[in-house]
Amino acid sequence: MKSLETIIFVAFAFANACRLLAYLPQISILLRQSDAAAVSPATWSLFAVSNGITAVYAAQIVADTAMALTFTANTICCATIVALVQYRRRKIRRADFGCARSAEVQELTC
Repeated sequence: MKSLETIIFVAFAFANACRLLAYLPQISILLRQSDAAAVSPATWSLFAVSNGITAVYAAQIVADTAMALTFTANTICCATIVALVQYRRRKIRRADFGCARSAEVQELTC
């Protein structure tokens, strides 16, 4: 039975390490591009909450530190994506508002 537990643990660790790496392209794109229209903050927020609750469950109910740390890292990555999306969208809104104000006052187009 221990060998089955080991196989499951290794599969879990490997899958979650891959998942952590999978966040990096999304974060990288959000850092480089100004447009975040294609990214759903609601979906990533749900992922963050789900991972956060799983981290707490792993720490408090299962008492598995490795699992708790893994899901905490997933939570941080998801929250980073949400924060970057909100930052990009806010920046675009401010730029659009500034262009609209300039157009009204000086008849300029952006």
